[in-house]
Amino acid sequence: MKLGSLVACSSLVLVALLSAQGCGARTKLIGCERDGDCADSRDLCTQYACIAEACTVVSHTVCDDHDPCTDDSCTKKEGTCLFAHQTYDLDKDGHYAPKEGFDPGAPGSCGDDCNDTDPSAYPGNKEICDGVDNECNGIIDDGATYTPAVFGSEVQISEPEVDYAEPEHLTRGGAVLLAGYSASRNGQFSPENRLLDPSGKPTTPPFHLTKVDASGSNASAVWTGDRWGIVWSDRRDGNYEIYFAALDGQGQKISPGDERITVSGGFSLYPRITWTGREFVFVWQEEIDNVRFKVQGQRVALDGTLAGDIKDLTPGGNGDQGPAIASGRKELAITWVRGDTNDHRVMFQTLDFAMKAKAPAINVTPGSVQGDYPEIAFNRTGYVLGFADPRAGKRAVFAAVASTDGTLVVPPTTIALPGANQRDVSLLALGDRVVFVYSDDRDANKGYELYTRTLWSDLSSLSPPARVTSAIGDSIGATLAFASTGSVVALFRDDRGPAPAVFSTALACKMP
Repeated sequence: MKLGSLVACSSLVLVALLSAQGCGARTKLIGCERDGDCADSRDLCTQYACIAEACTVVSHTVCDDHDPCTDDSCTKKEGTCLFAHQTYDLDKDGHYAPKEGFDPGAPGSCGDDCNDTDPSAYPGNKEICDGVDNECNGIIDDGATYTPAVFGSEVQISEPEVDYAEPEHLTRGGAVLLAGYSASRNGQFSPENRLLDPSGKPTTPPFHLTKVDASGSNASAVWTGDRWGIVWSDRRDGNYEIYFAALDGQGQKISPGDERITVSGGFSLYPRITWTGREFVFVWQEEIDNVRFKVQGQRVALDGTLAGDIKDLTPGGNGDQGPAIASGRKELAITWVRGDTNDHRVMFQTLDFAMKAKAPAINVTPGSVQGDYPEIAFNRTGYVLGFADPRAGKRAVFAAVASTDGTLVVPPTTIALPGANQRDVSLLALGDRVVFVYSDDRDANKGYELYTRTLWSDLSSLSPPARVTSAIGDSIGATLAFASTGSVVALFRDDRGPAPAVFSTALACKMP
C-alpha cells in the first residue's frame, strides 16, 4: 500500500527511527543513495525506498488470510504474518472454543468445542463415564447413575494437627482435583490447597495458598483447560480484600502471583469465580456498613490482567450478600441473598459477559420459603439453583430453575424427604438431570449426614435420596466435582474426630 508522505532524513524523528546503517549513514548531508540505506530493522513490516535522496515509506505488509475467525497482524521484528485464532484451544484437543455468546459450531462461533477445559470433549467423540460431555450433545455421562461409596471409606484431607478445617472448593483439572479448605492453626486461619486423585485421595501434601498469616479464607477456583484461576479474601493489608492468582496444573502459582483486586473501606468477602471460555469473572460481597452490603464483580483475562473496572451488580441499599456465579453459553447468571437476619430472599439475575444486566433481578423465594447460601449451575438450557431455608423449625433444602432470559421456570421445590432438618445444598448439572448432595439429620445419628439425590432437569424425581456418610457428629458443607473416572467426589466437613476436619468421599458412576 503506497503512502504519499515523504520523511526527510534530516528529521530527528527519522534519525530516531532508522537503524545506524540506514538513511544518512554515509554523509549526514545526503538522505540516502540506495534503498538499502533506508532499512529499519525494528519494523520489518514497513518498506522504504530511496527517492530523490530521501527515505520514503512506500508500503506496509498487509496480512489477510481471509478467515473471519483470526486476528491478522504483521510481526515487526520478523516481518512475518501472524494469524491468531480469536478463541482458545486451551485443552489442546484440536477444537477451538466458541466465541462468547455463541453455541459451539453455530455460524460465526469460530469454534465447535463444547468444553474447552477437557480434551475428551469434542464433537464426534464417544460418551464414557468420566464426568464430561464427550460427544457434545449437552448431556454428561448419558443415563449414568451415582452410587455412594461404602460407609467408612471416607478419606481425611486436612491434617490431624489442624485445630479446625472447613471445605471451600473442589475443582477438576485434567486427571486431578484441586481441593481447597480453610485450616486453623493456633487460632489463625489460612487457605490451603491439596491435589487429589479421582477417588478423592490426596496425592500431595497441603500447600498454603497465600504464604502469609492473614486470616485468609473463602477461596473459590475454576479450571480453564490449562490453569486454575483462584480468588479468596485475606487481610494482609489490614482490611479484608479480594485477591486473585492463577495456578498451574500442579497447583503452583503462575507469575506474577497474588493480585489485589479491591481497595475499599469495608470488608470484601465470599468471592466466587467462573470461566467464560475467554475470561475469569468473579463476584463478592462488599460491605457498605454493618447492616448493608452489595454485590460487586470483576473480569480478568487469561493472563491475569484486569478487564475493565469493578462493577456494582446490586444497588447497595439492601443486605445483598453471599453471591454465586455461573457461566452459560450466551450470558452469565448470579444468585445471592437479599435481606437481614430475619429475612433471607434468594435473588437471581442474568448478565452479559461485560457484567451488564440483561434482565431485572428476580426474587426466587417470593412466598413462605426463604433461602441462604445459594448455589448455581448452568444446565444446558437454563440455570439450576440450590439453597437451604435457615429458619428454626423450617430447615429444609430446595432447588429452583431459572431461564437464560432471567425468568423463574420451576419455583422452589423441596428436594429432600419431609420429617427432618436439612442444610448445605451442593449440586452438579448434567444437562438433562442434576445431582444434589445435602446434609440431613433424619437418621438420629447425633448429627447431620450427607445424602444424595438425582433429579431430572425440571426437578421431577429420578431417584430417591441415598445416604452417603455414617459417623457420629455432623457431616456438612459439601462441595462437589466430577472426577476423570466419572465419579462424583464430595469434599465436606466432618466432626467425627477431636476437631472438625475436612474429608472426601465419592459417588461411583455407572453407565446404563
